[in-house]
Amino acid sequence: MQTRRLGRTNLDVSVISFGGTWISEIDTSDAIPVVRRAFDLGINYFDTARWDGDSETKIGYALKDVRDQCIIATKTGSRTKKESVEDLKNSIQLLQTDHVDIIQLHGIDDEKTLTKAISSDGALQTCKKAQKEKLTKFIGITGHKPQILAKAIKTGEFDTVLVPLNIVTRQAEEELLPTAKDLDVGVLAMKPLSAKTSNLITCTYQPSLSLVSDEPELKALLGQNNKQVIHSLLRYTLSKDIASAVIGLRSITEVETAASVGINYQDLTDIEKKRFNFKLETYCRDCGLCMPCPEKINIPAILRFHSFHSNYRLKNWARNLYTGLEIKPDKCTQCGICQQKCPYNLPIECMLQEAHKKLSFSETNK
Repeated sequence: MQTRRLGRTNLDVSVISFGGTWISEIDTSDAIPVVRRAFDLGINYFDTARWDGDSETKIGYALKDVRDQCIIATKTGSRTKKESVEDLKNSIQLLQTDHVDIIQLHGIDDEKTLTKAISSDGALQTCKKAQKEKLTKFIGITGHKPQILAKAIKTGEFDTVLVPLNIVTRQAEEELLPTAKDLDVGVLAMKPLSAKTSNLITCTYQPSLSLVSDEPELKALLGQNNKQVIHSLLRYTLSKDIASAVIGLRSITEVETAASVGINYQDLTDIEKKRFNFKLETYCRDCGLCMPCPEKINIPAILRFHSFHSNYRLKNWARNLYTGLEIKPDKCTQCGICQQKCPYNLPIECMLQEAHKKLSFSETNK
């Protein structure tokens, strides 16, 4: 398994990492072999969270005898000192270790939450105290909003950052990745196989926002079978200035497919670079600052689907996703509130109407 340096932590992490979210949904007897197979194939970075069901328990049990050969990161979703102390104490106990390598502030997606978490009574103080007491080596931060995470790492308090990054979720490439490189903050990429972000929660269309699906356009772009698709997606993410792609894995087959990318990783070919080089100009960054809409229109979701259609040329998939939204832009009263709040000065009202026009008409009117 190839490794990369995780920023100023100087940890050498496997380019494919094990995300523990999904093993909480399978029996312990099935989960333990999955974790061990990942370790046997050279995956050395295991990412879990206090709120990921019993993920910590399963990872701790599976890796107990090889703990010194692993890098274990967990997260606290608590925002205050008092609550996060309990989180860390419980995490260390469940992971059957005397320390975690990285403790991360979990799900920091807006400035208010960031301010609270790094305040004198915030969870960051617990992390810093834990660092002094050798209960953790490094401090990280996670979230779905790259512009918030960029602001966070500029404080100098965080050694690592975990952010969504995939072929149709590229917001982190604008500011966060260059900032992290300048500050030598290690970057870990989550959701390399899914377009879902924190705003896209109301879509009822299945298979929804998974990039590994039977959607013909996604297959034409990425590969004709799931293995080819996964390889394309992971190689794209690993072609960026990151240390590792963190993938939620729940079967030995999934582990072996993902690990094979890290074992045999090669950069994108010139043909692939050209195929994946989409023109992105006027598009929604999914920052969510335009919300809430008085008419309950999910503006970021609609504009993201519009981007899938117009920027990424995934027209039918975008239309299918759009049909899964209950409230469409024809309910817009053009109150102007969203445009006033957009930090990118996007003509949101016009973009919504254009999205409705492009994503609503029938297949015969393409």
